[in-house]
Amino acid sequence: MNPFLQDSLSLGIALFLGAAIGMERELSDKAAGLRTNILICVGAALFTIMSMNIFGARDAHVPAQILAGVGFLGAGAIMRDGEHVTGLTTAATIWVVAAIGMTVGFGAYSVAAAATVMVLIVQAVFPRLDEAIDDLRQRHTFRIASDLDDEVLDEIKALFRDSDVKVLRRKLMKREGLYYSEWYVSGPRLEQKNVVRRLLDNPRVRELNY
Repeated sequence: MNPFLQDSLSLGIALFLGAAIGMERELSDKAAGLRTNILICVGAALFTIMSMNIFGARDAHVPAQILAGVGFLGAGAIMRDGEHVTGLTTAATIWVVAAIGMTVGFGAYSVAAAATVMVLIVQAVFPRLDEAIDDLRQRHTFRIASDLDDEVLDEIKALFRDSDVKVLRRKLMKREGLYYSEWYVSGPRLEQKNVVRRLLDNPRVRELNY
């Protein structure tokens, strides 16, 4: 095949595969959507193709630079919100899409297509699995204002223990005649809701933020 047509075919395949992943991201309302994934995939393929055309061999320096550049894009997608970190999946997707683009650029179309199918399966199936796991081990911070009585703290601790909610970290201070405590816990969502109800029923618990 004519080299120009071969390279154009590679770019077209990169566009299609990037669009397949980008469409799923777009429908999931993620920051890196259709156009972003297409451009990353096509750009990685183009850099790889030109590296091969210029150096006449499968030079490793340009792909390494592509990965470094994509790393900056991925880092920009990661955000920290209090105790939660978001954007990790988006950053990982950007990284994989670039790898798929490079694979297309090297001419391994079947491998790139297989990787794309795997990414789509992961994005479609695993969020449900994540939700199921999160239901079993959600992490939250209970902020409680209670009477200035050590027995109340023992009751709260026992309440978490009896509800199979693990206390990972605790902070305690005294202010204005009350105990102000923070309980960073991990456990099933339903059990944590049960703890909330029982804390609200406790007359010696003055305030609760969850």
